[in-house]
Amino acid sequence: MFPDHPPIYRAAYWAGDANVVDSSFLSSAQDFALATLEDNPREQMKASKALENILWGYLPIEYFPPLLDRVDRSLEGFIAVIWLRRLQNDNEYAKALREGQKMLQRVYDTQSKRQLEDEMKKIVNYLKENLIVAVLVPERGDFSQFGTDVANGVRLAFAQSSKNIDIEILDTGGDPLKTAKQMDKLMQSKMPLCIIGPITSNETVAAGALAGTYKVPLITPSASRDGIAEISPYIFQLVASPVKSSAYLAQFASDSMDTFAIVAPDDELGHACALAFASVAAQKKKVILGAKFYSVGTVDFSQLLAEIKEPILQYYDENWRHFDTLDAALYECDSDSGCQVKPREEWLVHIDGIFLPAYYDDIVVILPQIPFMYIDAKVLGTNGWVLNDLLRAKHLRRYLDSVLVIPDDFYICKDNTGWDSFARKYKAKYSTSPSRLAALGYDAATLVIKGIESGAVTQELMRDYLSGIHDFAGAAGPITFDENGANMRAIIMTFQNGKPEKIK
Repeated sequence: MFPDHPPIYRAAYWAGDANVVDSSFLSSAQDFALATLEDNPREQMKASKALENILWGYLPIEYFPPLLDRVDRSLEGFIAVIWLRRLQNDNEYAKALREGQKMLQRVYDTQSKRQLEDEMKKIVNYLKENLIVAVLVPERGDFSQFGTDVANGVRLAFAQSSKNIDIEILDTGGDPLKTAKQMDKLMQSKMPLCIIGPITSNETVAAGALAGTYKVPLITPSASRDGIAEISPYIFQLVASPVKSSAYLAQFASDSMDTFAIVAPDDELGHACALAFASVAAQKKKVILGAKFYSVGTVDFSQLLAEIKEPILQYYDENWRHFDTLDAALYECDSDSGCQVKPREEWLVHIDGIFLPAYYDDIVVILPQIPFMYIDAKVLGTNGWVLNDLLRAKHLRRYLDSVLVIPDDFYICKDNTGWDSFARKYKAKYSTSPSRLAALGYDAATLVIKGIESGAVTQELMRDYLSGIHDFAGAAGPITFDENGANMRAIIMTFQNGKPEKIK
């Protein structure tokens, strides 16, 4: 009632006692905090002891933030240190570090800041010595071999690290529901620094939502569905989705090409890939001559390809007389009859690149039809270009030379930086050659290790570290995360004499 009256601090002390009896512990702590401002050393010490007892034994831990907003600033460091110790006592070290970092920005008293820094060092040292990384992979079911490959890659990376990291592998069974249950159970019992996995897109959608809820970074080695990383700022995709790959291929091709056409499946993914490619090409001020979509199962592409040619043929209609008669695109010459204009349907049309985000069954049909329709173009492929299957189709070899393609998720590019070293270590440990999935697991674990070595020993710090990954040369391929955590980089290959070669 009388804040300026001399006995105010003694009154606060007795009010604190009364509030303890009334179980009003937040009010009691606030009263004792006021009483510590007493000039009398004896009264001050008594109030400080009472405040410390309340903070340790009675005040619920969730009341510390509101208490800090209600006390004199000179007491913030004292209260913050006890708060951090309470969090450590509850095994919430990651939260203790996070809250401690906030308090360091808030406490101004030199002595209090020093005490807070000393407490923070203890927390950091504990976290460095007690790190948990969870691995969500199917150990049983249809995808068990894929899960084994990823887990082996993860183990190999951590075996080479000098850090003491506890790896906890959980079986998802390849099932989204089981994945969600396993992850929720994990979070109820312990808080991992990050999660590697799951391996399929459906599982990752289920796990990704929980990763955002619990604020734990999740790195999926192989989920390739576009948009997964957008579920939460804590999700990171190592494999570039077909849509991201399409944009990356357009960016690369636009450096040397000016005109493009698009031929894509008439489905959601086909349209998304076409839009991504066209958007980048437009930004680069390139010309899209046409975008055509076909139904899955189409066998005859002649009409579709003819429609793509038509704008150029119309230009030829108006200007063919100005072409040199030696131009083989329009004229056919022989020693007997001289040079004659070819039939219109045989006029050779040049397009710098035809973007073909097709599936394998469509690729084998359409590739031979492009030159048959008198179109001279470099084919650009992504999405369904399964390289090992294409290499077995011997009749396609003559049409594959010079294509630019982003290979499928399972193709091993042995020219990739870091592959040889990884493959040797993997074979030495497991007595078998690695798959690309094993390399993706290895790359995911390597990113985590590098993050830890840089000081990312909490979930937030690890997320921040991963968000800054740019041009990481992994064993499975390059990695650059965009603002959502999706990889924007991929391997680009071409074919020379029927053999694939990496060009980027």
